[in-house]
Parts: sequence; C-alpha cells; structure tokens
Amino acid sequence: MKKSQFITLFIMLIVASVLICIGCFLQSPGGTGSNSPKETDKPIDIRTIKPYETETPGDATPTPDGGSETPTPTDATPTETPEETPAQNTPVPTVWPRIEFPVIKNVDFMNYGTTFDHFSTKWETGADNQNRAVIYSRVKEIIKNVDYVFYTIGEDEDWNHYMTFILHYDYGYTDKLLDLLKRYDVKAVFFVTKDYIANYPDKVIRMKNEGHIIGNRGIIGDDNIKQLTAETFAEGLLAVEQEYQKLFGATERMYLFRTDYFNERLLKVAEAMGYTVVFRTYTYQSDASAYKDKSAEELAVWFDARAGYNGTVSEFMADEKCYKALEIFISNCIDQGIQFKLVERRH
Repeated sequence: MKKSQFITLFIMLIVASVLICIGCFLQSPGGTGSNSPKETDKPIDIRTIKPYETETPGDATPTPDGGSETPTPTDATPTETPEETPAQNTPVPTVWPRIEFPVIKNVDFMNYGTTFDHFSTKWETGADNQNRAVIYSRVKEIIKNVDYVFYTIGEDEDWNHYMTFILHYDYGYTDKLLDLLKRYDVKAVFFVTKDYIANYPDKVIRMKNEGHIIGNRGIIGDDNIKQLTAETFAEGLLAVEQEYQKLFGATERMYLFRTDYFNERLLKVAEAMGYTVVFRTYTYQSDASAYKDKSAEELAVWFDARAGYNGTVSEFMADEKCYKALEIFISNCIDQGIQFKLVERRH
C-alpha cells in the first residue's frame, strides 16, 4: 500500500470515529436533541404533566387534578353486561327449615284424663257491676295443667277485646267482613278447617296478608271428637296444617287451636304439637237462633252486653246477621275506647 493511500484511510477512520461519538452524545439523556426534555432546576412531578390535546374529547374521563384520560379505542366486541350484584347493605334472605311436627303415639298420653266436657261459661257480676264470663270449676280441673289462653276482666286500665271467628263454611259475607275489619284496623284470629282452606284459598290468603292470624280448628263435631285417640287427633290437626302449607309453604304453620268438646288427653296432644289452646268467653252461635228474626241493632246491643267487657275472647261467624251487627258493635267499641288485640301464642 502506498503511503498516500495509508494516510487517506487513516483520516477516514478518524472522521468516522468522530461522527459516531457525536451521534451517541445526541442520543444520551443529557443531550440536546429535539426529543430530549428541557433542562430544569427542579425535579419533574409527573402528575402535573397535561395531555398534549388542547381540547378534551367528549368521552374523556376527568382526572382528579382536572385533566382527563382519553379512553383507548378498541375493536374488541363488547362483553355482555354482568348481572347486577346486590347492594352491600341488602340482607341475605334466611332460608328457614321445613316445619317438623312431633310424632304422637297413644302410649305417650295414656296417663292423661279422658273425661270429655264442652267448654262453656257462666255469668257473674264483676267489677263495677259488670257481667263477665266465668269458667266452670269442672272445666278448670281439666285444663289446669294445659297451656291455654283465657281472658277475664283484666287489671289494666285499657279495655281489650280479643276477636276470633270460626269458619267451617262460607256464607257469602267473608269478604265484606274483611273489608269491615280493614276499615277499622281490627285484627282477628280465624279458626278454619281443612275443607275451608281447600275451598276458599283466596280468602285465607287475604286474611294472612292483611295481618290476621289463621288458627287450626282440627276435626269438628262432638261425636267425631269423642272417637279420637291421641294419634288420630294429631292426624286431624296435621291434615289442616298440610292444607295450610299448600298455600304458604313448608316453613309456615299455625300456632293457635280451638276446640269445643275436649278432654285433658287431647289438650296435652295439642300442647305437645306446639299449639296454644284458645278458649272463648262468648260465642255468637249460642245466640244465633234467638236473634235470627231480630234486627242487627238489637243483636249489637246483645254483643255489647255479652262481649263488651275487658278481656273478652269473642267468637263470631261471617254470616249476614252477625256481619251487620258487627258493623255497629265494632264502631261502638272504638267510641268507648275498647282496643282490639290479637291473641298471643304462649311459648
């Protein structure tokens, strides 16, 4: 190689090296290229940097510092909107267990009395010369060891009336009666049979929805009841319950029971099955025939005399005459300050 060629090659290598160094300097963080941020005496706070756009797009999302974030376009197919989740404060519904009734065996109730009696009361003059129903001593003997509800004149200053109805059949006035009770905000207990529930489910549903209590009437008829053993009596109660559960589900049951003809054994069976036995102090049935041809006003006066005292547990029906008398009687009771209350279950 000639000396001149060697010098030329050497100069070219020097120039190339200089150019490479200059390029590296321009790309370094401290360089002054067009893509490099300007020098500053203070460290940069990335939160103060605004987007490059001078106008915020309409679908941009505001940021906490007043800026906005523009959503990134996507060609992906929108996913299906997830189902709404319940609010955090929404209580999770409780699933109650199915009602299980105890198994009743005759042998378990052999030691209880089998002497039958019909529940009835006599009249005595009580406080302020007011007549009141008094239970017979022979009936007291039968029920003395049984959980039951029985009201006489109370010690409270307020006068309370516990209204109940027996519904074996429908006489065409049940809906009007329910309208009447709703008008005066009176709650009552309706003791029903299996057949009544089966034949008039809409009426029973309405009673419960409007705050009344549905009670178990069991097997009716004095002659029928006399033939019952502990087991067959329990079967009669369960038959009503099963019809009731067809309407309201297997987690619902009745807790109040009424019978007219009874003995200690049957009452103990009802108690073992979780019922409170509710006796009445007045029944419209005892006067229905006598007042068949009399006015509703006359019957209402009789209701006031026989069922208008503190603590009475009345028993009415939903026939025409009783309904028309109750229209007058309930209004009079409210005017007199008598309060209508629901019979409570004993635990």
